[in-house]
Amino acid sequence: MKKINVKNTYKLKIAGSPEEKIVDITQSEEYGVAPSRVKYIKPKVVVKIGDAVKIGSRLFFDKKNEVNEFLSPVSGTIKEIIYGDKRIIKAIVITSDNKDEKEKICDPLSINDIKEKSVADIRSIIQKGGLWSSFLEYPFNRAPDKDEIPPSIYVGLDNDEPFLPESHMFIKGHESEFLTGLSAIKRICKKTYLGMSVNCKVNDPSVRKEATHQLVGDYPANDPGVLLYYNKTSSDENKSWGIKAQDVIRIGMLLESGVYPNKRLITVSGNILKDACYAWVQDGIPVEAVLKGIDDFSKIRIIAGGALTGQKIDKEDYVSYRDFALQVLPEGREQEFLHFFKPGFHRPTVSRTYMSALLKDKEWEMNTSLNGGHRACISCGSCVAVCPVETYPQVTMKNLNVNDIETAMEQGVLDCVECGLCTYVCPSKIELDEIVTNAKNIIAKEVGK
Repeated sequence: MKKINVKNTYKLKIAGSPEEKIVDITQSEEYGVAPSRVKYIKPKVVVKIGDAVKIGSRLFFDKKNEVNEFLSPVSGTIKEIIYGDKRIIKAIVITSDNKDEKEKICDPLSINDIKEKSVADIRSIIQKGGLWSSFLEYPFNRAPDKDEIPPSIYVGLDNDEPFLPESHMFIKGHESEFLTGLSAIKRICKKTYLGMSVNCKVNDPSVRKEATHQLVGDYPANDPGVLLYYNKTSSDENKSWGIKAQDVIRIGMLLESGVYPNKRLITVSGNILKDACYAWVQDGIPVEAVLKGIDDFSKIRIIAGGALTGQKIDKEDYVSYRDFALQVLPEGREQEFLHFFKPGFHRPTVSRTYMSALLKDKEWEMNTSLNGGHRACISCGSCVAVCPVETYPQVTMKNLNVNDIETAMEQGVLDCVECGLCTYVCPSKIELDEIVTNAKNIIAKEVGK
């Protein structure tokens, strides 16, 4: 196993991590899917109000990439299709019939069966099973095209972004599905690499022996894109694919059962929650049904996904296709009088500006406040110190501000894994991650992605 020491990582110590207990939250009268929350797609709905659907029925697909399908997480009847501004499809609401009728995607397959299947068959099953979007093609983080052949595939076993599920929690009891999913991925591409954290708590030897790389470092060391950056030997590998371990398990569930896997393990966390925990939820369950203990939603912000990479959602939203965490943070609306004169024992610091730098092991109760206003870049280098792919975000940002995309590409803007650390540490409150992501989207359009 190759060992990689990832440079420029950072550990966010946020209070409110989930306890290692699992609850079951799968019952609701209504479920929903949100096409508007799936990035980089142009959805085409194939159902209408009143249609009966089963678990695994086709709801919509991406018009730009038609094999990228999205399936129903529940059996029942289409109650409503909610549109937003400019006819954006905000949600497809389904009334459950509690029958759990399922569409058959394929015959159940074992690892030996997968070895006998053609690569085209494996790809077709994953596409028809609604899990093709689990793969992200670099450098633009889009689902691959139908016939795209990856130079390599990178699998991230561990999550090191705050409050995302830990590998030993979601692997336990699902070792078989993980190995089945990994076997299918290896059929798609022989050059498949599995990165495992040096602190990984997974004990199963059959899983651990599949790891090809051991990663040393804090967030985002275990991101598949970071592993790609450190492992690639030529520019030909820049179009490799990445996938997270939980999605590998879902692919394994699809192949072993032959039906769409409509349940997932998520974390429900935050320092204002009395009972932060892990939860088995059914895809599409209302967020409000998961966060039952909250009385006043006006004073909090709900984040679906990681603390730095997740999406802000409302209580009326639903657990979506890419959500493996729900986090709750208090809105930081209170103004602190003369806060810059205080020693700062109560707030975290990256640049060691506050006395809190002495409290190395403390977990911080954070809110959404910026603690200041937007300012001009002061070239402090804080963003450079936390960039795991060794680019210079502050220099790249200045080039992008004058639309000099070619120079930004020469500086490695396409290597960016969009981890959000540069934005978090910036004392000038510049949305560096957003600037880089927007630039990558412009480049993606120019190359037809």
